[in-house]
Amino acid sequence: MNSDQYWDSFSVLPVDAEYLTNFLLEEEEPQDLETLVWALIQHRNQQLVELAEESLSQGRIYRPKESYQVGEKIIFPHLGNLLGEVVDVREGQNPEYGSFSVIKVRTDASEREFAADLPVEHPLDEVTYLPTDDADPEEILANYGPRIATALDEQLRHDTNFTMVGDAWFVRELIMNIPPLQLNIVEAMLDMAAGGPLSTQEFMAEMEFPPEIPAALQAFSLEYAMLRDRRFDEVGPAGQALWYLRAMEPQGVLEIPRLLRYVPTSYNRTLVDVAALNAALQIQDEWAEYPSESEMERGEEPITVALLYPHWRSGTLPLTPDLAQLFPTARLTDHIRFTFVDGETGDKFPGWVVRSGRYVYGLKGWYTDSHLIPGAYVDLQHGEELGTIVVHARLLRSKRGEWLRAITVGEDTFSLEVTRYPVFCEFSEMVALGISDPEAVDVLRERLQHRSLESLIDQIFRELVVLSMQRAVHVTTLYSVLNLLRRVPPAPVQAILIAGQQYVSLRNNYWSYQEMED
Repeated sequence: MNSDQYWDSFSVLPVDAEYLTNFLLEEEEPQDLETLVWALIQHRNQQLVELAEESLSQGRIYRPKESYQVGEKIIFPHLGNLLGEVVDVREGQNPEYGSFSVIKVRTDASEREFAADLPVEHPLDEVTYLPTDDADPEEILANYGPRIATALDEQLRHDTNFTMVGDAWFVRELIMNIPPLQLNIVEAMLDMAAGGPLSTQEFMAEMEFPPEIPAALQAFSLEYAMLRDRRFDEVGPAGQALWYLRAMEPQGVLEIPRLLRYVPTSYNRTLVDVAALNAALQIQDEWAEYPSESEMERGEEPITVALLYPHWRSGTLPLTPDLAQLFPTARLTDHIRFTFVDGETGDKFPGWVVRSGRYVYGLKGWYTDSHLIPGAYVDLQHGEELGTIVVHARLLRSKRGEWLRAITVGEDTFSLEVTRYPVFCEFSEMVALGISDPEAVDVLRERLQHRSLESLIDQIFRELVVLSMQRAVHVTTLYSVLNLLRRVPPAPVQAILIAGQQYVSLRNNYWSYQEMED
């Protein structure tokens, strides 16, 4: 087996785990996966070298140009390290090669003949058989590193002898014990910091650990203990350990706000090209389907969101694939604390990424202070300081009245109308809504939970179509109004329009309504 075949078929063996255990013991501190992969490649490659050297030491390596005597032992690396003994030497006969010899070699299975004293050049005279000559560890890392890393990561995660904190691995039984008293100190420090965030190093500065234990292992052990204590939540972005007191985190972080909760809706997926629909509508909806991230790569230009009612009401933003590239993320942590910066005033305030809920929390007060409405444009981009996100509302110089769709709420029903509404910011005409009594809307929302989605869409469509001079409704407008009363992404809405005989497509995502005869 040559070197490429060996690394192509690489798998992690039990002896590799033993080697990495000893490696971590010698290093005396946690190591990241990249370091462990490099150590394992070097170790495996050295094993190959030693194995080849041991094998080749059993006899002379066969070279066609060399002479051999009866009784000599020869090894043939190109034949799978075949080992044999020379039992006869005779003169060769082939005018093409000139004067040469033929040796007969006896192996365990048979006798075979090979050329010797060959006066012409032959590839086997120059080839080398030690792995280090044709497989440098750095080349192995470049060519096979990702594959080895994937295999090793999976193995380590299933091996109870190892444990991971952040991006680092260590031997579980050698982790330093953190007594309850020190965890109580951590809790007190976070409480004094209004919940956090504080770094691991800030805790360690107030604690006494055995000086013979490396600082990296001290930090690893403390973080290991904190991750297993429900009082603490790791809220740092990838590569940075920051901690918060879970009891002092906002309720909207610990629990998905009620208006954002989406119960997946079944619909005929063959009717809708979901990715094309969302791209055409340019809607930022965390429950919509988008092209793969590779197709959505973006530069540093701002991302614009037209606020949907549930997010306006909850003080949140959708965490779509596009927006996820803007906000900080983490490998394992669900909650990530960062800082918003008001693009107008420069004021800073905390923000939270909630990965499992697909939203970003912390904008309720800013929405109120900026007098934003559902449908308002919000621009977002990276701030100058690492870990900050600049949020900007397109504020008008003065308040003005705009004709907006508004909802009037009854006890168990609603109606829509176009009315004059005070506006302080630029907005999407298709998404914007005038909401004078959001509490009443939310109460109605709860009362209508029993209504089927088809029935709800039909009523909303009927209300909207009479407000249009062209008697046409855009999918985005229907979707925006629907989300006053039920959290639904665009695709199920489009599917219901396509399937419903009462809806007539006018192209460009506009639809009209035709009364159906009984």
